[in-house]
Amino acid sequence: MMNLNKIFPWLSIRSKLIIAFTGLSIVPVALVGVHSIFSNVRMMEEIAFENLTHDVHTIREKTSNFLATVESDLRLLKNSSSLQRLVHAYENARNPHTRDLIRQLYSDLLSFAKTKGIYYQIRIVSEEGDELFRVEDSIAAASTHSYRIVDSSEFRQARETYYFLLARNLKPDEIAFAPAELVDPHHERGPVISFVLPLFGAEKRTGILIANVYAKDLFGVIESGRHLSVTGRVVLVSDEGYYLYHSEKKKDWNKLLASREEDNLRRDYPKEIVATLLSGNEGTVSEGIDEIISFAPLFSTHGAIAGGASPGFTVPLYVFESISKDVILGPAKSFTWKFAGALLLFLATAIGLGLLATQQFTKPISALQRGAEIIAKGNYGHRLQVETHDEIEKLAFQFNLMAASLESHEREIEHHRTRLEEMVRLRTRELTEEKSKLQAILDNVPSAFVLLDREFRIQTASAAFTAVTRFDLDEVRGKDCQVVFCGSGFCQHCVCREAVQTGSIVSHVDRTGDGSGGERFIEHIAVPMKEDGQITSILEIITDITKRKRLEQHIIQTEKLMAAGEMSAIIAHGFRNALTSIKMILQLQSESKRLNRTSRKSLSVALDSIYHMERVVTELLSFARPSPMGFRLEHLNRIIDEGIAFVQPHLGSHHIVLTKELDSKLPTMLLDGPHLREAVVNVLLNAVQAFGSRTTKSGNRRISVITRRIRMRKTLRDFAYTESSESPSSEGGREIVLGKGTPCALIEISDTGPGIDRNVLSRIFDPFFTTKANGTGLGLPMVRRTVNAHGGIVTVSSGRGKGTAFRIVLPRRDALPHEFVGSTDGVGDVSSSRSMSEGGS
Repeated sequence: MMNLNKIFPWLSIRSKLIIAFTGLSIVPVALVGVHSIFSNVRMMEEIAFENLTHDVHTIREKTSNFLATVESDLRLLKNSSSLQRLVHAYENARNPHTRDLIRQLYSDLLSFAKTKGIYYQIRIVSEEGDELFRVEDSIAAASTHSYRIVDSSEFRQARETYYFLLARNLKPDEIAFAPAELVDPHHERGPVISFVLPLFGAEKRTGILIANVYAKDLFGVIESGRHLSVTGRVVLVSDEGYYLYHSEKKKDWNKLLASREEDNLRRDYPKEIVATLLSGNEGTVSEGIDEIISFAPLFSTHGAIAGGASPGFTVPLYVFESISKDVILGPAKSFTWKFAGALLLFLATAIGLGLLATQQFTKPISALQRGAEIIAKGNYGHRLQVETHDEIEKLAFQFNLMAASLESHEREIEHHRTRLEEMVRLRTRELTEEKSKLQAILDNVPSAFVLLDREFRIQTASAAFTAVTRFDLDEVRGKDCQVVFCGSGFCQHCVCREAVQTGSIVSHVDRTGDGSGGERFIEHIAVPMKEDGQITSILEIITDITKRKRLEQHIIQTEKLMAAGEMSAIIAHGFRNALTSIKMILQLQSESKRLNRTSRKSLSVALDSIYHMERVVTELLSFARPSPMGFRLEHLNRIIDEGIAFVQPHLGSHHIVLTKELDSKLPTMLLDGPHLREAVVNVLLNAVQAFGSRTTKSGNRRISVITRRIRMRKTLRDFAYTESSESPSSEGGREIVLGKGTPCALIEISDTGPGIDRNVLSRIFDPFFTTKANGTGLGLPMVRRTVNAHGGIVTVSSGRGKGTAFRIVLPRRDALPHEFVGSTDGVGDVSSSRSMSEGGS
């Protein structure tokens, strides 16, 4: 059921009642009227369809009969004895102007034309285009006919191309026709329909028979017998859409013919309508146009004339009659306007009566509304005075009782409000104190607490925000945290969005720069804040854990190195004595003269293995108990040259080309020559062994050694393990820092070898880690130990198939710094395969 309150919530009671009264009176009348209008329109369209269809059938039948008559006349003339004798004589090259034949043919044609009365001209033209005979109406414009035999002097010679084009493809029994205009002897134009029939002899075509029929006779046939009394449009068209007859353009026949390319069916109607009209079917159409059209082919689909005869015409014709919808539906439209006016008048009357009737309801209701507004403003002492002696008066009485009750409750509420305000003041003071305490705690915590809203906009933050994030709170307040933090590189992953998606606490550690070439580790913890199960805000806790990260790495590496050193010492001491005893026994045995050649060769192999094991034990002891460092002023390039000279034999045996580029301006530095030379040799031997035993062109096996002076563009950090109890680090190590701008010497050793896998690169400085079958895994850790002992840092970069480059950075010093004094007896390895923050020249 329709609910006016939902449809028109802003309407008053009076308006709703008027709408109801008006609807009850108007809707039935409107429904009946609309039904009547639509019924009349349908009925008028059906009547129009029936009348148009009847007219089209009548026109088609009469037009078909007219054309059948013309066809019959032409066949009669063709088959006449006089014309047949003439054609036979002309075919046999006899004189076609024989007096008797001409006189007989003229007599027959003249009698025929007078009898029929529809022909303007009857002509016979030879195959050469010369006119042979002509009978025509001498007074074409008159209502009566006066036929004459045209003298041979007026004949047209070789000027009948138009007719021969029509007859070009005609068979013996076929007839072609087309509309035309002819000029009579008085130089007046007359519309005609030209019919052409070929004349054949026994062997070939000898000429054509032309009959020009008055177009007005065809027009009269088409226009007679129409059923509709209103003005419609009757059209006869060819299959190409050209008008042969148009009831609105019959007076301009010459224009109709001359402008048929511009004025035709395809120009006047849409393509779909044209296709329907020329489809060869019968029917009616009115959709998509403002007319009602009934159409049919002049000949049936089987080629028969409507009367049933078989035509010889080669041109398909279509007839249709149309009438404007405005003409048919005019009375219905007039009735519609009259009905609409009457309906509006009836509507105005109903509204006027509704206003008078509803006033008896709305006046007391308005009084109730005004009273409710007064009480709503707080005047509970107001009372209503309504005397209608019906339900509205009872409602007013109940309204007054409600007002009295509200007045009583208002006094009680005022009392409670006073007490509540006092309680709120006390609670507010307590909350303010608690907030101050909480803010003091947050401001003194080194972590930054950031509060975000549901759209990830920064609302507020603790005092540590600027120190941790290096952003000013006032500048980023109200901005998206991802735009502020991730956009500047402060974080690479938005934990707040992940926390909202998962609904749980999410943490993440980002590695970023500290602005001076170093690195920082920042921990982000996102805590979704929920109310009634819905996330309303996010608390992000940001902590700088750089020191903690470094300490963790230092502790792990220190423990690894201490364990490796202890294990090395135990293994070395345990094996050295046993190896010495075995070596002495084998040496004594090898001096015996009773050994055969095979036994002596086996003892030699055993001794070589013992010597190899002694070298391994020596390396273990060197790693576990390194010899003290001895610093003195040295030339770095000389130490490099000595190391290159040591590995030169290995280069030749492996077909390796070594190039060097040493900075001649490097000053003397405080160095431990033997240890540093051993480190350089270890790196060079690693590069040689990386090429393996493959025989390749020497141009593809290269090692490059470069030294140069640099100043640090970034801060490099490393951690060195030391066993000295005098070390200032309580963790058994110390941090090595090469600050930005520190003057240093760079040693870069690179090769074009196969490179190091990424997963192996991070472990190459771990003790005992090796990828070689006979390696100990102590060479590179000892290199790092020596470099760290000089206060330097070694880094490595490599990639599979891209070669490897070691970069040793040594501070340029001519005296030991304070932290090296007393700690040169053993400097251990660093914490990882890469320095804590890679830097370079």
